[in-house]
Amino acid sequence: MIRNYIKTAYRSLLKNKGFTAINVLGLSVGLATCLLIVFYVVDELSYDKYNVNADRIYRITENVKLHGNEGSYAGTEKPLMDALKVFPQIEKVVRLIPVNSLFLSPQKFYIRKGNSNIQERNIVFAESNLFDVFTLHMIAGSPSTSLTEPHSAVITESTAKKYFNKTDVVGQTLTINDTSQYKITGVIKDVPSQSHFNYDFFLSYSSIPEYRASGWGYASLHNYVLLKPGTDIKNLEAEITKLQIKNSFSPIAWTTGGNYLRAELKPLLDIHLRSTSLYELNKGGSIQYVYIFSLIAIFILLIACVNFMNLSTARSSNRAKEVGVRKVLGSARKYLIFQFLTESILITLVSTIIAVVIVMLLMPLFNQMAAKHLSITANSLSWLLPSLLVIVLVIGLLAGSYPAFFLSGFQPIEVLKGKLAAGFKGGFLRSFLVVFQFSISIFLIIGTMVIYNQLNYIHNKNLGFNRNQMLVIKNTDILGKQAKILKQEIKQMPGVANATMSIYLPTSEDRNVTGLFPELPIDIKHDVLSEFWPVDDDYMNTLGIKLIQGRNFSSQIASDTAAMIVNEAFVRKLGQKDPLNKTLYRDSYGIQPYHIIGVMKDFNFSSLRDEIKPVALYYSEDRGSITASVKTANLSALMSQIEDRWKNLSPNQQFSYSFMDQDFDATYRSEQRVGTLFISFSTLAILIACLGLFGLAAYAAEQRNKEIGIRKVLGASVSGIVSMLSMNFIKLVFISILIASPLAWYIMNKWLQDFAYRTAVHWWIVALAGMVAVLIAFVTISFQSIRAALANPVKSLRSE
Repeated sequence: MIRNYIKTAYRSLLKNKGFTAINVLGLSVGLATCLLIVFYVVDELSYDKYNVNADRIYRITENVKLHGNEGSYAGTEKPLMDALKVFPQIEKVVRLIPVNSLFLSPQKFYIRKGNSNIQERNIVFAESNLFDVFTLHMIAGSPSTSLTEPHSAVITESTAKKYFNKTDVVGQTLTINDTSQYKITGVIKDVPSQSHFNYDFFLSYSSIPEYRASGWGYASLHNYVLLKPGTDIKNLEAEITKLQIKNSFSPIAWTTGGNYLRAELKPLLDIHLRSTSLYELNKGGSIQYVYIFSLIAIFILLIACVNFMNLSTARSSNRAKEVGVRKVLGSARKYLIFQFLTESILITLVSTIIAVVIVMLLMPLFNQMAAKHLSITANSLSWLLPSLLVIVLVIGLLAGSYPAFFLSGFQPIEVLKGKLAAGFKGGFLRSFLVVFQFSISIFLIIGTMVIYNQLNYIHNKNLGFNRNQMLVIKNTDILGKQAKILKQEIKQMPGVANATMSIYLPTSEDRNVTGLFPELPIDIKHDVLSEFWPVDDDYMNTLGIKLIQGRNFSSQIASDTAAMIVNEAFVRKLGQKDPLNKTLYRDSYGIQPYHIIGVMKDFNFSSLRDEIKPVALYYSEDRGSITASVKTANLSALMSQIEDRWKNLSPNQQFSYSFMDQDFDATYRSEQRVGTLFISFSTLAILIACLGLFGLAAYAAEQRNKEIGIRKVLGASVSGIVSMLSMNFIKLVFISILIASPLAWYIMNKWLQDFAYRTAVHWWIVALAGMVAVLIAFVTISFQSIRAALANPVKSLRSE
């Protein structure tokens, strides 16, 4: 019986090649898109799950509000871990300190390889119990002792091959910054890409001066705990909060004026997608985007299913006589239902196979767009194959159920009398489904335009500094005193307008936050929490930062070593109309006074999602990056000249550079990727919807074939017939616009609220999206309508 169903279904599908092709193409594209999104979502949700005890690992996060300054911090104090070891709920503790959190040691590390020094960024200092908490598979060395001794190092497998061309390197030595020797005590497998940290070097924490620093003021360590099963998280958070407040600079400060200090145990599995704390070890993802793409996958799948249902019911009149004859010959309704469901499942099966092939072909391109390393592996097959089987059955039954019950319900006497010849016209459900899929398409069009508009706004916004044609020469601190010589030489080169030297740039990740106090004795209630950047006297002129009050730094004025230039946000926070010559105090290894000599215009130095925060520049011959304002048509010649000079000064050091506009774009790379993916998925959704509309238009024209012939004989014009055939569909598109527009406007406005600096959902975006939808629908329908209108009426009426 089943064999007969399959054979009959195959013949029926082969007989209606156009119907089959449209359905298979729509379902294949829809399923392929859905599968790509599923791979993306599964990858995002799998972060840190490689850890055996992932569900019991937590990071201690500090949530703070103090005198208007509010924030969440991934780092906490060093003594906290020692105090937590006595808590009975805690099984293991471990501390990690990334290099950009060091305050007594250099923040840049160069590893010797042959005669060259290579800068490495993926370095972290850790304790020996790192391997008791995290599942990092060691292939050489002892996990329990590898980081116990000072100047010990555990490196990844790929790092061992990079520096030694082999993995058997335990006992070998790494030379760091030409001054420190670290003995390799272990080699681990590469940290999985689905991890909230991806380090290549794990150095012993006891090797650095920060290990011996005491006190609760230094809060830059990432403290992790492995909890015992059944621990009451809220109760433990309250205990840790009490401990932190007790040991803080002023316990009473956290109980007044709306201030608070709260410890939060952030689950390891939530860090990548649900943590927005400052000083994360890695830039995480967004659960919001996971939800958005999951919704798009569901939408695309629904559109593909709707196409199938619409086309199946639309061609009901073509199969009405078949159903009538079958019923007259004794076929029961349940057998007809099985027959139609078999056809549906067969189409879905073929579409699924084609979809998997499409996914395999498009996976490299998708990885490039999404910055992922996705692939179909043995592990993924364990969930992919059962999922595909479920998809075939669910979509086959879901998409085929209505056509199956609809077609099998025809009365044979009415069918054979020809009373169902107008089967296309009375389809309320079909009209509803067309409205549904075009509402989704219009929603995606509006969403795409808003995202593109916001990204374009970010790219073109005046940030308050010049980022174009700004060459950033990195790692100049390794040159020592020669860095200043290099800066002066670059400044004199033809094609260079100006040059400055500072580690802190608006587009860099380096940040330095400090508290500045307006009076003595220091009162924490009145501090201004501010970025505090050392710069030279060429900094503002080179970057084009506008000075609106006072003067710039001068190397000729000795008192400028204790001077500051602050931004407008700093002045607002300080609460003084005339801040010039105002002295503020910094508590850092003693009280240090700084007087304000100028006020600069606000400039964006972080994501446009955030408001501009206070910034104070102070004068210092700090080594860092050399930034040059370039004004030349022959950039390659200038770069060669600079590189030659670099090699003369430091032949063994790698010459590394970037352009500031590229660094800026990197800040918004995740948004750009999301925008690209959103546009791609929206285009595919619209394409699938158009395929369905194309098929419906074809069947509408076919069923009204004789009507069109009679109208042409009676003198109807081609444009009149096209208008008649198109109008019903265009009405449905207009209804879709009315439904989708307010919903898209509301949701996209909510998305834009995440940006402190944003564009708006303008009325013309909604209008343009509606016009695009109508145009797409009209063009799709017109092809079939014009074809029907131009057909010879004799062919359609010769049997009358």
